[in-house]
Amino acid sequence: MRRHTRILVLALTFSVALAGLAQAAEYPRKPINVLIGFAPGGGSDVMLSMVRPLLERNLKTTLVPVYKPGAGSDIALTELASSKGDGYTAVISCTPQVPINPVVRQTQYKIGDIVLGANVVTDPGIFVVRAESPYKTVADFAKAAKEQPGKLSLGVSSAPGDDWFAIHMFQEAAKVEVNIVTFSGDGPSWQAALAGHTEGSFNNLSIVYSQVKGGKLRALAMMTDKRSPFLPDVPTFKELGFNFTSGSSRGFAFPKDTPKPIVTTFANAVKQVMDSPEFKTNAEKTAFPSDYQSPEDYAAYIKKLDTIYRPLWEKYGKTAVIQ
Repeated sequence: MRRHTRILVLALTFSVALAGLAQAAEYPRKPINVLIGFAPGGGSDVMLSMVRPLLERNLKTTLVPVYKPGAGSDIALTELASSKGDGYTAVISCTPQVPINPVVRQTQYKIGDIVLGANVVTDPGIFVVRAESPYKTVADFAKAAKEQPGKLSLGVSSAPGDDWFAIHMFQEAAKVEVNIVTFSGDGPSWQAALAGHTEGSFNNLSIVYSQVKGGKLRALAMMTDKRSPFLPDVPTFKELGFNFTSGSSRGFAFPKDTPKPIVTTFANAVKQVMDSPEFKTNAEKTAFPSDYQSPEDYAAYIKKLDTIYRPLWEKYGKTAVIQ
């Protein structure tokens, strides 16, 4: 009996695999809807615009942006989770939202309802101050912060954004306490620093790059393993002795029952785009921090982030202001 059951399971598994391969061979046959959990003009929009023309050419179909802003992308992720897994509904998957949202609030989906497709960009964290700031280095700021516990203010996008997590990692690594000022987004955060309303901002490279290159903001450190080619003179926190990294990643994800061959077909098309000279040239011109990750690598990356963010949220989330 057990032998017959095993044979039946193997037969069903094999038939499902064949069905998936058949679907992938014909994929895509129609436009692909791409859910975006934020308003037009944001980082998700920028990411899609970078790959969309070449990706449409490679896949020989149209990618249709479908905006579902609100609740830290939960509206889009909820719709994705309830969509048919046929490869024709994807979402711009962002971190830290994907791993942490189900921890922060009661969501109608679980992380297991999402299949990671391909990561496209990891926008590294960066610590900036206004050009006239007396703080020339992270050491300068850390020294002043230790002398004035809780007095120096730093801006971040609201919890549970990557900047919010990063500033808590910095406080732990530097053994300092600062006044954390939350904003509705990265733009208001760096603008407050520029205006002198805060001492600085924990932000993302692509958001403040033009202000740094224009001399309006001074970059003190990057939250990366190694220096950014876009700002090679800016040290990393790690090389300064603060052992943490941070950034915001964006890629593509699908409903959980999407056949693996379809996800692979889509991911390979994304890689082909990102390997092309045309894309690389455009990315260099716009300081677009490309970071392709395959479905397997992307899933492992999200799992790793969960082990980092969850303890921080459990420790500091009780006092967080979620906007």
